[in-house]
Amino acid sequence: MHKPGHRGRMRDHAVILLRLLEEHKRISLVRIAEELGSSEQTARRWVDSYSCVLPIRMEKGIVIVGDTE
Repeated sequence: MHKPGHRGRMRDHAVILLRLLEEHKRISLVRIAEELGSSEQTARRWVDSYSCVLPIRMEKGIVIVGDTE
């Protein structure tokens, strides 16, 4: 059994993160965490997941959108 609203919150996080990644070429994990209303560790997990399907990478707490050299 899951917490009430858990799936909705996960969907909201996914949409917020995708919007941020589309709007910014460089964005900090701190800013992502603030926008998600979550911890920096949670933001890092979301970014790691998105890196499987989008060309993004992390360098020193900054998420960079684009070519992943």
